[in-house]
Amino acid sequence: MDKVLVVGGRTTGLMMASELARRGIPVRCIDKSPGIDPHVRANLLHSRTLEILQGLGLDEKVTLGSVAEIGFVFYRNGERVGESPHAPIDSPFPYGMSQSQAHTEATLESHLETIGGKVERDVSLTALIQDDAGVNVTLQHCSGREETARYQWVIACDGAHSTVRHHLDEAFPGDADDIPYILGDVLIDGDEDLEPDKGHVFFHDDGVLFAFTRLPENRHFLVASLAKEAGTDGEPTLEQLQTIVSQRAGASLRLRDPHWLGFFRINYRLVPRYRQDRIFLAGDAAHVHSLLAGQGMNTGIQDAHNLAWKLAQVVRGRESAALLDTYEAERRSVAAEVIETTRKITQAMESYADLPPGDRETFISHLYTPEAARLDAARHLQEVDLDYSASPLSVSPADFFQSGPGPGVRAPDATDLVYNGKATSLFKLPADDQFRLFFFCGTSDGPAVEAVRKAADAARDLAGWLKPYIVGAEETVSAFPGHAVIIDQKRNMQRIYGADLPCIYLVRPDGYVAYCSSDLASVGTYFEQTGLTGG
Repeated sequence: MDKVLVVGGRTTGLMMASELARRGIPVRCIDKSPGIDPHVRANLLHSRTLEILQGLGLDEKVTLGSVAEIGFVFYRNGERVGESPHAPIDSPFPYGMSQSQAHTEATLESHLETIGGKVERDVSLTALIQDDAGVNVTLQHCSGREETARYQWVIACDGAHSTVRHHLDEAFPGDADDIPYILGDVLIDGDEDLEPDKGHVFFHDDGVLFAFTRLPENRHFLVASLAKEAGTDGEPTLEQLQTIVSQRAGASLRLRDPHWLGFFRINYRLVPRYRQDRIFLAGDAAHVHSLLAGQGMNTGIQDAHNLAWKLAQVVRGRESAALLDTYEAERRSVAAEVIETTRKITQAMESYADLPPGDRETFISHLYTPEAARLDAARHLQEVDLDYSASPLSVSPADFFQSGPGPGVRAPDATDLVYNGKATSLFKLPADDQFRLFFFCGTSDGPAVEAVRKAADAARDLAGWLKPYIVGAEETVSAFPGHAVIIDQKRNMQRIYGADLPCIYLVRPDGYVAYCSSDLASVGTYFEQTGLTGG
């Protein structure tokens, strides 16, 4: 019997099922649709999501044919007034990448099939009841066949109108934006000035128009605000969208070949709880917000990445179910911040049409991110600055040193490394299902290196808990036969982690620092304080 049922086979559900299957957890993934939907809105993969996909060996496949998004161009009543570039962040992916969500989903589904899983299409969940030991579900197949089944755990990845959330009678508090929008996926003739590596924002007296390149085929994803009182019954037409584009961006842009058109109203909603006993909510089933800034799909994928390793540990019996409470503790605050940020951005954009003429120049000038703040803004947009320091899984020892990344933050990448005789980077190390314990030799030798060796030998007894690595110069690590050794050729990793003196870094399976200390033998302290075994 499968241990876990994942309801929903879009990006969040595919990531969830893949991460569980990769860890050997029997998982079933169902989706009510007949296949991958080409009519999608999400077309931006953020840097942190790409780092995660790199760890799974999927980065080259998912970015095939994509284009880096390096900034925004602003227009006022059809005239270009300037642009605001994104700062490249310290990541293997310094910019987010514009890519069709359909391509991202196809890549994830292929990955799931490669590791032995699949998505069962045309299957809907119609009922569920949970008890202390599991969850009974009723499933409806497109043939009309009704199926009953039982699972230890159920994860709702079934979108903003989640059936699972409905059956849980879970509240979804929030509100809707006053402004309706028209959306379209189209080809544009005369688009030579719409650079595909930038987002284009057209401010007009009647509203705002956003144009984003949606690959492949150089298609464009258009989002245009409407008047508050505009009717949104029925289906929009290409002519209706063309009128808006001609008015706000210029008559030279001619729309054709619409893949889809639709009306849309932004909602800002967040569930009070991400977990009800044996049932979890993830992605849009737990939180919805403005599509501006492209946070939705990325936040859902990262929800899955956070929960999957924890649930795998519990299903295997290596950790208690209390570990699963940290999923909500860490991820709900992220969603709350995304909702707040996207609301501010969206409402600021919407406010332009209501401003007096004299205030519109000031408004435009405030759109440009000052250079001094550009890097921080880019790190935040690309989701590499997420901070789990308040999590029960983050432990700061008394001897915590400030020169490296602290507990709760993303463990940064390091390049120019050699592992198993091959050049690599930290993010390209094989994805493990264990905590990683890095022993840094620092710049010391003699007795200090001997202390590292002694602590590393002792860590071999924790092999079921975590995977130890020795990090140091080539001449130093030769003193550690039988250990997993990382040659830090140019001391990049030592510098990034502030490890001039011998120390340890414990990194979670999802790539966030859990603990660090200059006490080489203190890793047991972490597991004692968190109640984890590290298994």
